[in-house]
Amino acid sequence: MRKTLFLVMTDQIEGVFIPFVKAALWILSQIYWFLLALRRLFYRIGILKRHGLSLPVISVGNLTLGGVGKTPLIEYLVRILKENGFRPVVLTRGYMAKKAGHQAQGSDEAAMVEAKWHVPVLAGADRFKNAKKFMEKIPVDVFLLDDGFQHWRLGRDLDIVAIDATNPWGNGHLLPRGILREPKKALSRADIFVLTKIDLGNERLEDIRKDLAAINPKAPIVEAIHKPVLFSDLRSNDELDLASIQGERICTVCGVGSPNSFIKTLVELEADIDEHFAFLDHHVYSAADIQTMIHQCQKKGIAVLVTTEKDAVKLGAFLNLFPDSIRVLSLKIEIVIVSGEGEFLERINHLL
Repeated sequence: MRKTLFLVMTDQIEGVFIPFVKAALWILSQIYWFLLALRRLFYRIGILKRHGLSLPVISVGNLTLGGVGKTPLIEYLVRILKENGFRPVVLTRGYMAKKAGHQAQGSDEAAMVEAKWHVPVLAGADRFKNAKKFMEKIPVDVFLLDDGFQHWRLGRDLDIVAIDATNPWGNGHLLPRGILREPKKALSRADIFVLTKIDLGNERLEDIRKDLAAINPKAPIVEAIHKPVLFSDLRSNDELDLASIQGERICTVCGVGSPNSFIKTLVELEADIDEHFAFLDHHVYSAADIQTMIHQCQKKGIAVLVTTEKDAVKLGAFLNLFPDSIRVLSLKIEIVIVSGEGEFLERINHLL
């Protein structure tokens, strides 16, 4: 049901009753816009309180539903900060978190960042409370607020907004008729724009730049690509070079906001994608999902299953179900800034 609704709101499905469903979703989007505007007003006039921390807070957010590459961007910031001697801590809502506080196991992105970069990740809805408790006990220099652009309760010193160059605004409608979480004019609050996946969406770059310049001419525009680095075998932890899947018949599995980008990357690596499972962002995998994947792979004689790093965190719990005849690999992606990195780092250094 959720997947069908997503296909309707992103104009990927047609049918006799679809126009009526879209009309209903549009009405709901107007209600959503009104509640959004009311909430912003309450924060501006002080009915709802915004809380600041005594330490710098850098927010990394976006304007649309998932898939823009916030997690690789946060990983990039963590690496830069640690290399310069700072002690960062990541604050995340943790859509799959079991409880608030220092609990990364329940959140896929949180677990991945914490495991890879050895940095504390605080998952929970009350990010201000989590940050206050943590800084009272453990030394920290800067907080990175994950998915923070629409999180008004915690004040921030720098608002970085990531924008997917392959699909910057969706169909232009607000949720639930489209994928916009706020109207485009909300980008006037941003301090820095990071255009991601510009190598996959370069035909739209000029139009995106014009849109951003019209809305917020003071915010610098940084451009980045998502660079595939290597494959990791989930069982053995062996690292394989990118050429290892050239011509290989594979099955792909992902539960991310932008599955097409994942597929395009593997196609460019010359993989032969013979089966594909695409789930909604933050999908909770079940044993039944795994058995379906295994059945299809065995039916088609596929010996390699490739997934994203984020999904690998969750699929790792089901490795015992996969037969030895099927290798399970995850594709490591890094964000590489190809334009504007100097100014980007200068803003962060000035803040700290």
